[in-house]
Amino acid sequence: MTATIKPNWKLAIGLPSFIFIGCFCITLIPAFKSNSSLLSNAIVIDLLVTAPLVYLLAIRKTSTSKKTVSRVFILGLLFAGFILNSHSNTLLHFIKTWVSPLIETFVIFFVAKKFYVANNAAKQLGNGKVDFLLYCRHVMQQVIGNEKLGNIISSEIAVFYYAFIGRKARTADYQTRFTSYKGNGILIVFGAILFLFLTETTAMHFLLISWNKTAAWIIFGLSLYSCLQLLAHIRAVKARPIIINNDSVEIHNGLAGDAMIDFANIEKIELNNKLPQGKQAIKIALIKGLENHNCIIYLKRPIEVTKVFGIRRQTDTVLFFVDKPKEFINALEEKL
Repeated sequence: MTATIKPNWKLAIGLPSFIFIGCFCITLIPAFKSNSSLLSNAIVIDLLVTAPLVYLLAIRKTSTSKKTVSRVFILGLLFAGFILNSHSNTLLHFIKTWVSPLIETFVIFFVAKKFYVANNAAKQLGNGKVDFLLYCRHVMQQVIGNEKLGNIISSEIAVFYYAFIGRKARTADYQTRFTSYKGNGILIVFGAILFLFLTETTAMHFLLISWNKTAAWIIFGLSLYSCLQLLAHIRAVKARPIIINNDSVEIHNGLAGDAMIDFANIEKIELNNKLPQGKQAIKIALIKGLENHNCIIYLKRPIEVTKVFGIRRQTDTVLFFVDKPKEFINALEEKL
């Protein structure tokens, strides 16, 4: 078994932070204005090369992934853009214009390749397809080295994947794979909301453009991305069924949430649409007041449920909707 060697975080975090603070202080001195071209290039090199290199040297002989150097580089790039004028600095402008898109493309390609390999391996083992969102979270946590940030980035990647690439899951057999949208008509409701939101967004854009073009395009872009997120959720609901494994059950609801429950942790199961009293219950739903539940699983020990953007919440009671709930209960009880 490989020993876990923790890095000296005072050095790993302190030294890059010292470089960041030093670069910021340089921009405040009077000499910076008279030699801004030379000094700004030196600051960019310090933030994007020296700081990541120092961090790498601090963790090189530890169990911390070397891929976590990327987060120091990203922080350096963001900080450089904050303290320097990217348009007046040729080096920073070049990096933001050409290098950053290349890095983003590489990350997307890296995740897609990892998912493709894992998907083929799962098919060869007869395990069906790998869930993209779960696997993307796993990959991004390894790349970035931070669970929360990895979950946020993987959620954004999942939006584009399910909106444009992800396909509807193969036909549910209602023995090990169950849908969660046919019996409640929630996708019709979300579809109507999406149509209304697109209509209102377009109308609002033409109304605001006569007042302020910049504000109009910013609001239009944010609204359009919100529509894209809702579209991705609608498609993800169809692509991510509820799955009963040999020793656990996976409860998914599009991009709204996931719960992984071991059979050994299940206390009891109820077919009920009421809210349990005195319980730390969490409903796996995008909009709680809009989506009903028809199944409740009570747990012996609390678990962590993953919500939107990878936010984790503890619960001892999981509420969700499943099509053909009686068949679901029977299938689950057979496994139990």
